[in-house]
Amino acid sequence: MQMEKPFSPAWLVLCVLLVIIGCVEPAQKTQRVFFNVDFQQGQIQRYKFNCTRKIITDWAPDKQQDKSKKESTESVEMVVAYEPIEVNPYGLTKIKATFESIKAVKTGTRRTGKDAVETLKGKSYTFTVGPDGKIHERDELVKLLTATSKAAFRQDGKSSGTKDPDLLDDIMATQWYLWDSLASIEKPAKGVKVGQTWKSHLLVPTSMVLRIGRDVTYRLAEVSETEHGPVAVINSTYAMSDVKPKVPLPYEGSFRLAGTFGFFRAMFKGLSVTSLEGTGQELFDINNGRVDSREQNYKFTLKPNASPLPGADPIIYIEQKITMRLVNK
Repeated sequence: MQMEKPFSPAWLVLCVLLVIIGCVEPAQKTQRVFFNVDFQQGQIQRYKFNCTRKIITDWAPDKQQDKSKKESTESVEMVVAYEPIEVNPYGLTKIKATFESIKAVKTGTRRTGKDAVETLKGKSYTFTVGPDGKIHERDELVKLLTATSKAAFRQDGKSSGTKDPDLLDDIMATQWYLWDSLASIEKPAKGVKVGQTWKSHLLVPTSMVLRIGRDVTYRLAEVSETEHGPVAVINSTYAMSDVKPKVPLPYEGSFRLAGTFGFFRAMFKGLSVTSLEGTGQELFDINNGRVDSREQNYKFTLKPNASPLPGADPIIYIEQKITMRLVNK
């Protein structure tokens, strides 16, 4: 009778490793991340925001001539401090947001002078936010921006009722959606798996007094281990949307819009989006419950709704970048 060979120790080690790998891999895929916005009494979170736009208006796109193109840029950089006034880790925490610094720059335009948003320096507003990132009581922000918009209207008598382009949309696009990636999770109590996606909708800021929205798909790409603890990497993609964002206009009454886009508004019956695409990424500090950084990059195209003259069919191309970075980590 032939004796069976004893089980090799090497094979035993290999089998154990295979079992371990087989157990660990599914665990990583099914692990859920639980997000929570967290503020500590007396600890201020200070962020630098930067919104930049490159605008190319092509008055004769069919001719493909450089002389038919006009380029301009718009940007606003600001530092906003978020100070917790009343902390409630299980309910709504009251926050005071202060614009510590703000600067707007425009190129390629005839109109000179400060943008209305620069009058925000030193001013504050309060709001409340829950652990899920949903913001409540936004009335003070709307009132502040409505008051700020008065600085965009000309006061020389002859031009009464004329508004210069301003960058208030950029303020709204950053302050209205501070924790949108978390607030838009449908069932935050169940957590989010790596690879999971969810939807939202964001404002596309412009100086044209347009209510343009973009559809957003968020995806939890991975959880990275850093010296400060686990950081969630949330990627995002953007697409054209027919839905207008539910964000109030910070202007009162009727007015005429000055500049090139005012001309489009009057002569071409406004502008419509024909394409929009882009990507973004956010790094969220899980242990400290805060955004470390966020960057959004996208391009979109606008065309007039009507043409008053035969052959007049301009196209506007815009490249947008919005960043948010914690500066007092």
